[in-house]
Amino acid sequence: MTHSKLATKIAAAALFSTALAIQPSTSHAATVTPLALSECPSGYFCVWSGTNFSGSVQKISSTNSYRPISLTATRSYYNHRTQRTWLHEVPDGSGSTLCINPGATKASTTGWQTTAEAAYLATITNC
Repeated sequence: MTHSKLATKIAAAALFSTALAIQPSTSHAATVTPLALSECPSGYFCVWSGTNFSGSVQKISSTNSYRPISLTATRSYYNHRTQRTWLHEVPDGSGSTLCINPGATKASTTGWQTTAEAAYLATITNC
C-alpha cells in the first residue's frame, strides 16, 4: 500500500471515529429518568412548575393544615409521604379536590390541577 493510500485510510478512520463520538448513545437516551424526583425528600409533598418534574419545585411538609402553593403552575407532583395528600383548587380548601395516595406521582397535570393553589397533608394513610 502506498503512503498516500495509507494516509487516506487513516484520515477516513479518524473521521469515522469522530462522527461516532458525537452521536448520542441510544442506550444513554433510554436510561434518562426524572432526576428531579430526588429533589423531593422523604416525608414531603412536592410540586413542580413544569411537566416531568422540571422547573421550580416547592416542598411541603406541614400536616393537618392547608398549605398554599406559591408556584404559578402545578404541572407535576410527587407525594413522597406515607400518608395521603389532598390537592386543592382554592387556598381555603374549597373548589375541586384530588386525593393523592402515598408514593403517587403525576408527570403532567391537566385541568384545574395545573393551577392548584393549596395542599393538605393528612395523617390518614390512603384515599
